[in-house]
Amino acid sequence: MLAHLGDYFIYTATACALFSAILYLMAWRGREGVLDKARHFFRFATAFVVAATALLLYMILTHDFSVIYVFQYSSSDLPLYYLISTLWGGQEGTFLLWLSLAGVMGLVMMRTARQFEKGNMFWLNLFLLSILIILIKKSPFELMPVFRTEGSGLNPLLVNFWMTIHPPLMFVGFAAAAMPFCFAMTALVERKYNDWAEAARRWTVFAWAVLGLALVMGGYWAYETLGWGGYWAWDPVENASLIPWIFLTAQIHTLYVKRQRRGLMRFSLAIVLLSFWSVLYGTFLTRSGVLADFSVHSFVDLGLNMYLVAGLTVFFVGGAFLMIFRWRDIKPEPSFSAVNSRTYLTALGIVILFIGAWLVLLGTSAPLLTRVMENPSAVDLSYYFTTMVPIAVLTLLLMAIMPIFKWGQGVQSPRLGIVTAAVFTVTVLILLVAGITSQIIYLAFFGCAVAALVSNGYVLLKKLFAGRLHPAYLAHIGLIIGFIGAGGSSGFETKETVSLPMTDTVQAQGYDLTFTGMVETQAGFDCHVDVERGGTHFIAVLPHEFPKNSEGVMRKPHVKSYLLDDLYLSPIALEQPRATDPGELYLTKGTTATLDKYDITFIDFETGGGHGEGGSAMSAAALLEIAYDGQVESARPQLRVVGEGIEPQQASFDSNRGSVQIVGVRPEEGGVVLKFSGDFVPEGHSVASTLVVEISQKPLIQLFWLGTILVFVSGLIIVFRRRKGPGEIAHTRQAEERTVAASGRTA
Repeated sequence: MLAHLGDYFIYTATACALFSAILYLMAWRGREGVLDKARHFFRFATAFVVAATALLLYMILTHDFSVIYVFQYSSSDLPLYYLISTLWGGQEGTFLLWLSLAGVMGLVMMRTARQFEKGNMFWLNLFLLSILIILIKKSPFELMPVFRTEGSGLNPLLVNFWMTIHPPLMFVGFAAAAMPFCFAMTALVERKYNDWAEAARRWTVFAWAVLGLALVMGGYWAYETLGWGGYWAWDPVENASLIPWIFLTAQIHTLYVKRQRRGLMRFSLAIVLLSFWSVLYGTFLTRSGVLADFSVHSFVDLGLNMYLVAGLTVFFVGGAFLMIFRWRDIKPEPSFSAVNSRTYLTALGIVILFIGAWLVLLGTSAPLLTRVMENPSAVDLSYYFTTMVPIAVLTLLLMAIMPIFKWGQGVQSPRLGIVTAAVFTVTVLILLVAGITSQIIYLAFFGCAVAALVSNGYVLLKKLFAGRLHPAYLAHIGLIIGFIGAGGSSGFETKETVSLPMTDTVQAQGYDLTFTGMVETQAGFDCHVDVERGGTHFIAVLPHEFPKNSEGVMRKPHVKSYLLDDLYLSPIALEQPRATDPGELYLTKGTTATLDKYDITFIDFETGGGHGEGGSAMSAAALLEIAYDGQVESARPQLRVVGEGIEPQQASFDSNRGSVQIVGVRPEEGGVVLKFSGDFVPEGHSVASTLVVEISQKPLIQLFWLGTILVFVSGLIIVFRRRKGPGEIAHTRQAEERTVAASGRTA
């Protein structure tokens, strides 16, 4: 069977990776003759992993529901692109995807690592083995105990275009983050503290750019699917991917300082290890089940905790041991020559990013850290606002003033410094005078952001006019624009909750909203809201879907984008009362209600046997007293058990002028719902549905998405641009040294 073939691929890939690791270790220790065999075994391991991934995808596309994974995450009614995305819909599939990506990247590193190949491939093989062992424990090809003809279907939250792209990109970033780790570990073993950083730089930038783009894609998925009105909720699983990205950001700047001055040599190695450890730790948090009560993204526990912890422990202990063992042997040169230098500001920025990553890590780990207590809990959102907004302000401040200083020491552009300070002051004054905000933290945030945009934009344009593109400044500008968009959309957002009775027009946030009706769809129904402002209008479509593999209704928002803001309509509830029925009464024991000329009193319930075919049947009756025209009459409507169903029997009164039957029983309240019929009962009328929505305006949010694109583009430029030669790499450092020597100071 195909499932057995898939298991064969995984077991064979494990054996090949093990042989490759052993042979690479032998070659690393001087046995050059086994190097080609080590390479071949790694190629075989990658080929078998890719084959297993392709086989699982084939089984998904052909609806082979004899496999548990295919049954749990797919169904025959899914479109092709969503069917493909079920490959990473569960844990086993994502591990297989991660393995395939890491293996393919390993083939690239095997051809480009040169002097680091043997050590790097040994460490990469260990990483592949740590995941392959997990797949042996929990195979994606495990068979169903009972054959099924249809699958459960994809998680409805994942039925979104962005979720077909976001997870693969995320694992591209995770796989790429392993490559600098391999370089750092090899450098520690071989004591090549000066040579590894340049080789690892492009892998670092690539992982950083792709992981950042994946994070924002996930944010946009949440923005247009979950309907809570935002794109980042500081969810522990979201943070588990953000933490490596922050460490990678610090890692890029650390490698840059090392490249320029051979400084921060110890810290550059440590931050690379931390980046990869945070990926493994985030994987553990996401997939161990420890966050199941705190995150909508968390996977359930599949009994893999021991294996996840073991993999994390091996790489943590190995890296920490090497770092401690080689600490005294690493003798870095000074990282900066003076406080008033760009190098010093870069180093200070690295420290701030490092602190920020640890603060997010601490908040994210709260459910795990408090698990020793009786009631595990996550930190409140205010924790992240209190800790991370100051980090953002300090980061923006450093980006604003860094272009003003030289790499050596002193001010490079006094005029730019004056302009930057003036821009900061004017921005703060505008915010205050216009009454937009008076909070100190927001004034500092936006003042620093606009000043940073001006100073970095000035340098970027200056270099462009000189015929050079400096992608680092483009990345800074993208990040600054993203910060402005994030701060504006969250800090200056206005929102309110409104009720929209059908066909009635309600004013909110300067818009006229009219709930015009509901349209049935294949998945449920759509609520249509006519939105008008200033003579222009559009129809907001708010889907209400009833996924077959989950209970309840999934509501989706409508986003209308304008030049400077978004209008965000999110459905909260649909109040759809049943048609009013004047002939329906609810009575508890001993209570009386009046209908037309009849006073109806509910006395009590009666239970007993009735007479049906073949013997007696259980029945329950409501004993009623009906008073009218000076007389009192008894009536006993019943509910009879007939076979597996319940059959109501009505009772007549007033010479068959009226009748009554039981339509509901509430024994816990001692009450009964009665339905009266007759010419004395007036006709009922329908009550219109009411749609409850939250309407919000999110200013500047487009800047957040734009900034992300610029950051990603800048990363790709750095990765694929021509590699500088040794002379060019050392040029800036030599210029700084000459400046220091001329001033009589030593670096």
